[in-house]
Amino acid sequence: MQGQTSSSEYPMTGMMMRWGGLMALTLGLLAPTVWAAEPVKISSLLTYPDMYKMKVVQVEGTVQNYRMRHFIGERTKLEKCIQVFSVEDGTGTIDASYAALCQMGPIMLKDGDQVMIEGHFLGTLDVRLVIKR
Repeated sequence: MQGQTSSSEYPMTGMMMRWGGLMALTLGLLAPTVWAAEPVKISSLLTYPDMYKMKVVQVEGTVQNYRMRHFIGERTKLEKCIQVFSVEDGTGTIDASYAALCQMGPIMLKDGDQVMIEGHFLGTLDVRLVIKR
């Protein structure tokens, strides 16, 4: 039969289609965690905590009660900086923590800094991104 082709004649085509499908699935699953979260008022987080639990949220406000914890990892021997602070946005205040390797030059905060933070909401914010305004 002359008009028919089989996958054995074009082995790369089947592999490329499987690879393309896998990439589309991976991007579809990762996209919600990669794109920036929508800004949320702190009062909304405090009023509806179950709605935001374990979700990535973005909050803008002023840093208060800043504290720094500094230690060296027992196994890794890497120097870690954990910044613990509160953020106030006019509607409420929420506690946050931002952990980073000190050698990587994390953004260092201080009381009074205007910030946009993004992180997982767990009753407090586990910050993964800080932008000073």
